[in-house]
Amino acid sequence: MNILPETFIEIEQIYQLIMNENIKSLAVNCAQGKEGTTELVLALARRHKASGSKVLIVDLNTFKPAITNEYVKTKQSWSLHEPDLQKARITEFSANIDILPAPESGQDKNITFRDEIKIKNAIKFWLQYYNFIIFDTCAITRKNYSNIPGEVIARGCDASLLVVAPGISLESNVLKTIDIFKLNNVKLLGAVINDVKCPPLDMQLRNSVRRRLKRFPILKQWLLNRISNIDILKGKIGR
Repeated sequence: MNILPETFIEIEQIYQLIMNENIKSLAVNCAQGKEGTTELVLALARRHKASGSKVLIVDLNTFKPAITNEYVKTKQSWSLHEPDLQKARITEFSANIDILPAPESGQDKNITFRDEIKIKNAIKFWLQYYNFIIFDTCAITRKNYSNIPGEVIARGCDASLLVVAPGISLESNVLKTIDIFKLNNVKLLGAVINDVKCPPLDMQLRNSVRRRLKRFPILKQWLLNRISNIDILKGKIGR
């Protein structure tokens, strides 16, 4: 699992947006999977911790529970209508950050995980002990009888962030996800562009110049300066 530092300016911008909107519960969603939701969940949890908040990460990505697999090792038996069992299943991730692991296969078909009211009630209960609740969820377009629908979790939260990864996310799946959110009255806080598989053109050009012009340092530096001064290569035009 890649570690996304909470000190990145992009994480700070998202954190400030969450604070400005007074978001206490957040679903991090994606369209099809492998777009980086887990990394963002962990980075935002650590950023909230840095400000003194106590955070609960709820792993409801039952298809690929990366957080549970990495830090808890196995799914656990729990449901939304059993607060005492929930508390017993919580695992400490670090000081002021806890994880409620993904429910095991028999439990993730429980209808309570598809009930917006029960999700809201669970969040209300958790907020007695935590300042911020953040969910890792299944991909919206990945429909399976054992997957907990990400749009239902998002609808039960204060807001959702949609992670889109150019080079991975298909446009049709992103558009379908947005339509699903509209139908479910999800408050979409914004889209987070994960360009790890598709870096900006200026970055690609700089890497190429450094690699090919090692023997010509003066020319190399001149080209690097020129590239840095062209905004269109950074994708800034029209933003």
